[in-house]
Amino acid sequence: MTIEQYITDNGIKEILHFTTERGLTGCASTGVVLSRKALNVDQYLSYIASPVSSERREAQDTFNKDEDWLDYINLSISEINTSYFNAAKRWFRGEDRWWCIMAFDPIILTHPKVYFTTTNNIYTSVIRAPGLAGLQSMFADTITRWRGNTVRRNDRPQRLTTCEQAEVLYPNPLDMKDLRSV
Repeated sequence: MTIEQYITDNGIKEILHFTTERGLTGCASTGVVLSRKALNVDQYLSYIASPVSSERREAQDTFNKDEDWLDYINLSISEINTSYFNAAKRWFRGEDRWWCIMAFDPIILTHPKVYFTTTNNIYTSVIRAPGLAGLQSMFADTITRWRGNTVRRNDRPQRLTTCEQAEVLYPNPLDMKDLRSV
């Protein structure tokens, strides 16, 4: 089986990324979605950049350094991580901001160096893997987030990952040509 076949068989229609209007403006003007790490490097974007989170655990010295995870773009399959989205909205409460969800063609899951995580990339029991095996692991019957905290698949639709905080980690940058809707 291929990743493309798995996408088709499971009815995966979109890969999602949420951002603010400033994030969308930056993406539209550059033609790419950039990783958190790349935002401050781009001279134009450094003026309008407004990262969703002020700090990232991936930046800590104790975090897994198999890859430079801050140089990956965090995406979700078929539904956004509502827990993180709600937290992000609270962080920006009182500011004149609006949010959008960008939907990308699922073909991006077949691109080189894409990693799949079983749960949130910062959780201690996360399993990260590339390729078909990595994608399939996101849909396992049981996912452990951290010791003592598991999520069961139960009756979730096939197109949804077992843990709603599972992530697709896409290597910087993500071309906007694969954007399907906002």
